Amino acid sequence: MSTFVSVGNATQSFQRLLDAVCEIAANLPQPVVVQYGSLSDFNCKHCQCVAFMDMQEFESQVAEADLLILHAGAGSVINAIKAGKVPIVMPRRVKLGEHIDDHQLEFARELSKAGSVVLCEDTSFLSSAVTEALSRQSQNKLMIGYTKTPGMVGMIRSVLLSRSAK
Repeated sequence: MSTFVSVGNATQSFQRLLDAVCEIAANLPQPVVVQYGSLSDFNCKHCQCVAFMDMQEFESQVAEADLLILHAGAGSVINAIKAGKVPIVMPRRVKLGEHIDDHQLEFARELSKAGSVVLCEDTSFLSSAVTEALSRQSQNKLMIGYTKTPGMVGMIRSVLLSRSAK
């Protein structure tokens, strides 16, 4: 088991997420790899920390990790979902000086409504978000064969609906 944390490449620091991860890092699936960005000077004894990684390494970390904790950047989240993961996403907030607007918050809330991510707006809920994400990720692994065949599901639904209409 392992954990991958990424704050993306925004020009603003995301120290709030980094500090919250460091607080619980000893209890996360190990190893914990943290991509912390260039404006932060992040060091946590329970984490392997790197400022940035190229896209190939990022995608590898996403694919291999059992738990993903990400900023709510579209690229990061879409990569996670495409890899069949249920990431924890924490949106950067304009009122905290973490971004220029709250588009990440809007994006994350919509994905949460769709059941694609575990939304964590407040760092005090990160531990419970971890529990939820690990549970959903485990369920996702069991259902992976079914989730990759939406065409088949739609076809079966159509057949069943047409039979019930007769």
